Amino acid sequence: MKTLYSVTEVSEILGLHQKTIQRFIREGKIKANKIGRAWKIHVDDLKEYSHAELAPAADGTTKGGYPVKADSPVEERIAVSAVIELRKAADREVSRISNTLIAVLNGKDPSWGESRYDFVYQPESGTARFILYGKPAFISAMMKILEPLISENG
Repeated sequence: MKTLYSVTEVSEILGLHQKTIQRFIREGKIKANKIGRAWKIHVDDLKEYSHAELAPAADGTTKGGYPVKADSPVEERIAVSAVIELRKAADREVSRISNTLIAVLNGKDPSWGESRYDFVYQPESGTARFILYGKPAFISAMMKILEPLISENG
């Protein structure tokens, strides 16, 4: 397996534009090192960005500290992700959905456990992706909250 990737390779792997990858590097979302005139991304940094932090470590926990020991109850070991994709997204639609997700996360029920929201926009296709990570209760609640926003009458 390759250990260093170029911006072009990472953009192909993630399905994002090269300028998006460069922006993520500038913003610190993707760790990279400049070698000569080119940015290089280490495979571990790519995995970290790609949410591989949920992969178990040698001590039976994940990078985020969640227990993943085989004898733990399944409800402690399970994590769910959901992607809401909006094609030909209008600014108003994107803002409404994103602001709702942020507001809910800022005041979320503690019983939902660790959770996260990421947003990816591909300007070349006009596609917005709202990505949710967390326990099943969190994902279920978020889908119920979003349903009126994404219905035809919303």
